[in-house]
Amino acid sequence: MGSITTQKPTRESARADEIRLDRSPPELRVHEILSSHGSHAPGGADRYLHHQWAVILLTHGGYRVGTDPRRTFDAQAGDFLIMSPECDHAWTTSDSPIGCREGVSAHFALFRPPSSLELLLRYPEVQPHYSLLRIADAAMLRRMIRCFRQMEAICNSHLPNRVALQFNLLEQVLLWCQAAQHSRHNATDRRVQKAIEFMAGSLADEVTIEQICRAARVSRSQLAVLFERSLGTSPMRCLEKLRIDRAKQLLRLSNQKFASVATAVGFCDSKYLAHRFKAVVGVTPSEYRSSCRAEHEGR
Repeated sequence: MGSITTQKPTRESARADEIRLDRSPPELRVHEILSSHGSHAPGGADRYLHHQWAVILLTHGGYRVGTDPRRTFDAQAGDFLIMSPECDHAWTTSDSPIGCREGVSAHFALFRPPSSLELLLRYPEVQPHYSLLRIADAAMLRRMIRCFRQMEAICNSHLPNRVALQFNLLEQVLLWCQAAQHSRHNATDRRVQKAIEFMAGSLADEVTIEQICRAARVSRSQLAVLFERSLGTSPMRCLEKLRIDRAKQLLRLSNQKFASVATAVGFCDSKYLAHRFKAVVGVTPSEYRSSCRAEHEGR
């Protein structure tokens, strides 16, 4: 199988993508292993039902993943996505803060793993069927990309042992991923922990970079490097995520008005909360609260 590429969709094709998400998704079945890569322009979207395991290494841009607005999440370049079998996989670049500007490119493999590989696929799930791992170490990321490229070349060859060779390279990908997670875990600097502890205790306040630097006892440039190395994000993005997570908790567990929730988590007003909440979560605070209540009542 060759690469997969899409161009920027017209209004008609974009509408067709939206309608497609309401239909039964096409099914993907692989007997042993298939390796390839794909590039999609801003505005792209697709959906498939995967009957086997899949791994995706994003190398450029990003996209939003999920069919349920309450359970979508964003993935971006440097993220490694693991999908367990029977996953209804839908994605769009349109709703992704990065993908809407840059589109998305990724290497991927669909496979039915031998038992020896299954333990390397087991990570905590961010949503049902999905594990999302950040490969923050640039050298390890390059090694994983090199393995994927070799896998695809072998997949498209006529070598009699191409299945075994692909699984050998896939095992290397998964081992490098495991090493990257171990390295990242060990690299979580105490200064980063102090910064996060300060932010978590100051969600209702106006927090500046200078205050975070003082709490962590580092310079502004050091702080940026430490967060990128340990967490793969910036200090202010981390602060926003903490605020959004707290807002989600208040929306689920309390009847506070949106203005009160906004104040409690440090947003200037309910309008700005709604704007950032939808950008990160994919739905408005009102829609999120309604869906949580409906889910609770349905139990």
